[in-house]
Amino acid sequence: MRATFTMAARYQVCAACQSPIRTGGTGLTTEQLLTDTQGRPYFQGTSLAGALREYHRTAFGEEKTRRLFGDPNGAGHIVISDGDFSGALAWETRPRLRIDGRTGTADGREKFNVAHLPVGTKLTFSVTWMGTEENTEELNQIEQALAALHCGYIRLGAQKANGFGRVTLEVRKQCYRMADERDRTAWLENRDASVPLALPKVKQPGQITFELQGHADSILVKAGAAEWREGRNVTVHIQEQGVPVLPGSSVKGALRSRVAQIARLMGADGVEAQLFGRSSGDGDNGVAGRVIVDDVRLSKERKREISRIRINRFTAGVMRQGLFTEEPVCSPVTCRLSAPETLEHLCGYLVYALRDLGLGLYNLGSGGAVGRGYLRVETIRVTMPDGRSGVLRFDGQRRCTVEDAEGVLRDLCSKREEGER
Repeated sequence: MRATFTMAARYQVCAACQSPIRTGGTGLTTEQLLTDTQGRPYFQGTSLAGALREYHRTAFGEEKTRRLFGDPNGAGHIVISDGDFSGALAWETRPRLRIDGRTGTADGREKFNVAHLPVGTKLTFSVTWMGTEENTEELNQIEQALAALHCGYIRLGAQKANGFGRVTLEVRKQCYRMADERDRTAWLENRDASVPLALPKVKQPGQITFELQGHADSILVKAGAAEWREGRNVTVHIQEQGVPVLPGSSVKGALRSRVAQIARLMGADGVEAQLFGRSSGDGDNGVAGRVIVDDVRLSKERKREISRIRINRFTAGVMRQGLFTEEPVCSPVTCRLSAPETLEHLCGYLVYALRDLGLGLYNLGSGGAVGRGYLRVETIRVTMPDGRSGVLRFDGQRRCTVEDAEGVLRDLCSKREEGER
């Protein structure tokens, strides 16, 4: 009887979360994570395989992907285990609020929480390859896919467009030749003799990146619950592991709203759905967002409590028991987002939306009516996949100058105009 495989390799992977990670919920609720029979969160092997398979298909083509991962007509050469989260796990939740796309205001009926595991959580899983001498090139393909995961070109889990799911990897590798008795015994007895693996360099998929540098004098993204201090409730900025965070979802929501306004003025409705996705609609399951916006960790923050009073909108008088206290944050801000090169013809809208943020035409977070969330932007740098870049620079009076010797900003904006025609 002919052996089904004569060689094998096992990769033991430890992934450290560099951003929050969400494993998916039970049913349609966002307030739960996927858990095992013991109530511990875990990551399904099918989800890991799906993320790696999609990258592999893009990098190596459909035929090689079917051979490695299999298809309905036959098994592949790879087995990916479920992912286990190690150590004591503390779930965290983020309050979210859906925005009415027509008015740009909050829909009071659509407040919800999103559960996730925090930065620093460790995830372990294994990738096992079983093949022959003729297809050992698949080992290099697997290692390139793991390298792409390590570099952030692949993200895991849900909420990826909101900055979730970025990990870095430590990988150990062990190879087996089934013709060798010692290797065969080690395989059957699952003996660990793995060695650290240096992941190869991998070419970044075509991504257009945007980086905004600036400063927030007063910004507040409200936490889910107020803090009780000296006999009063204080509304504080959302924090994770003691550090204030400007969620990627908050930045994305503001950008989406601005892009939609610009597109309508230009007579190009629907651009925001192509960039940021949309929920399920008439007879479909919706469209996933293509723009990824990372969280902004405000690690050098300063805080100050500010007390205000509520005013009765009908009498213009002070409301009884209307005194409240908030604690906005002052901090440097570095915001990063990226879009695939295939959406280059739409990235001009992102340039305009980010420019308007630098001009102070809209804010991030709550309290825009009282001057909060208007960033003092210093630079906005746009970098193309080939390394060319252009910069929008702002002075203290919010005046904008363009540094575009390589024509990046000109090309993006001209392609947007060509798309409209």
